[in-house]
Amino acid sequence: MSSQTFSSYLMGAESLLVQCAEILLQRGHTVRGVISDNADIAAWARSRSIPVLSPGKGLAERITEDFDWFFSIANLRIIPDAVLAKARQGGVNFHDGPLPRYAGLNAPNWALLNGESQHGVSWHRIEGGVDEGRLLAQRFFDIAPGATALELNTRCYEAAIESFPEVLDRIEGGTAGGEEQDLSQRTYFGKHDRPEALALVDWSADADAAVRLVRALDYGANYPNPLHL
Repeated sequence: MSSQTFSSYLMGAESLLVQCAEILLQRGHTVRGVISDNADIAAWARSRSIPVLSPGKGLAERITEDFDWFFSIANLRIIPDAVLAKARQGGVNFHDGPLPRYAGLNAPNWALLNGESQHGVSWHRIEGGVDEGRLLAQRFFDIAPGATALELNTRCYEAAIESFPEVLDRIEGGTAGGEEQDLSQRTYFGKHDRPEALALVDWSADADAAVRLVRALDYGANYPNPLHL
């Protein structure tokens, strides 16, 4: 059991939520509910006797008790202010990019398009604008030569699991204030941002640019591409 246990709600749509929830439970914390429309997540939660709520209209009213922390993990839905207000200590969001440099959506794709040699993930407080909150933990790593979007997203998943205990260490130890981001270094990628020229390869351009484009759009055969036009 941790010296300072707490209660939480988790919201998200990917299996990363389950991995982080298991870490919370292993450390003696209480997961009061999971907010998701993902059938696999819902099945896991029910197997753990954890209530499952659907996101959407009336969510705040359906959360009938206060709790300490709200965790947004692989979650692309807007979190209502009324929901966050129920969290006595605040909210924490996982972001699949190094902040403040890669705020917004599809950070791994843009890192590959930009030819970065290093990437990272961030856990931050939910406050201010999108991905602007104080940082609680980050994990940086080299991008493997030839890595595709699928492979880089997988590495982000691993880094999230590796770094989540650092977030919990800070919460348990009462040091979850976090560090301010240097927003002068911020770059933001929005929902409708797309590669230039409708993602068509410019055969007269540099060959490395063409390879970066292909890698950045490669999610394999089994996963949807969020930058698909």
